[in-house]
Amino acid sequence: MELKVIANKKTIPCGDVTWSETEDSLGMEFSFSMPFSYFDKQFKKTLNVGDPVTILVDKKKALQGIITQATLGGGEYRGYDFAFYLNKSTTIIQFKKASANEAIQKLCKRFKVPLGQIPKMATTITKLYKNEAVADIILDILKKVRAETGKRYKIQMAGGKLNIIESGTKKIKPVYTDELGRECECTHACSISGTRSIENLRNSVTVAGSGEKSAQIKATVTDPASIKKYGLLSTVEIEEKINAAKARNRAKNILKEQNKVQTSFTAEMPGNPDIRAGVRIYFNRPEAKVKGWYKVKSCTHTFSNGIYRVSCEMEN
Repeated sequence: MELKVIANKKTIPCGDVTWSETEDSLGMEFSFSMPFSYFDKQFKKTLNVGDPVTILVDKKKALQGIITQATLGGGEYRGYDFAFYLNKSTTIIQFKKASANEAIQKLCKRFKVPLGQIPKMATTITKLYKNEAVADIILDILKKVRAETGKRYKIQMAGGKLNIIESGTKKIKPVYTDELGRECECTHACSISGTRSIENLRNSVTVAGSGEKSAQIKATVTDPASIKKYGLLSTVEIEEKINAAKARNRAKNILKEQNKVQTSFTAEMPGNPDIRAGVRIYFNRPEAKVKGWYKVKSCTHTFSNGIYRVSCEMEN
């Protein structure tokens, strides 16, 4: 496994390199250091905040971004992919009956953010956003889409373009090459630790309006079989200006997401740049009673002393 960090069109001799992301964040963070033996005046002079960085794993781009912080003496650097600009820029923008994808496209056009993959999202956006970060506006739009459709979308930067992908739909079986040159599945050489829990399980969902004079219950959806097995575990969602049909759909989506025994575990395994937040990975580990496709909630890639590893927070 070969890793390269390229900054200002030069390959930088690095010590530890790390990059990470979560399913709920916009953008990927990275850091790297340069061994003291390689840290000379040339590299100290050429590396600075604002410089573009590309991380390659076996010639495949794992990340493109910019350095946002460096120690005063140099040698330690931190940065983000190009979603950094969306997180730090604020704006005022109003949408009137725009579809969710049209709203995102309009916002990105204003900030000259190149768009890659973006699906059609029919959810209507009518809202004035004042002095809010561009990233927060996009996340709020996607939250509205999720409330209406039950689909969760993840924002990822790839090739300098912003992509909107449905979380959990991409499935991979990541592989690595062992010391004998054999191609092996990463999950066959991983350690797993985690829990199963019903603490967040909900088998009765009520959606109500926001009026103060009456309860304004719009819809209630339950799972009798789950209630019989685990007992009644209910939740109430308050939504402004919602009709009965949309309320029932919202309740069904919440029930589908929360009415389950939650399996959460950490998987430490050989690295592969295809492992990203939001993808599903297949595990077959009978000793941990873990079998099937699980979603990456967050992941941290680390390259240290020539060894590439990834730590993933997984959930069903």
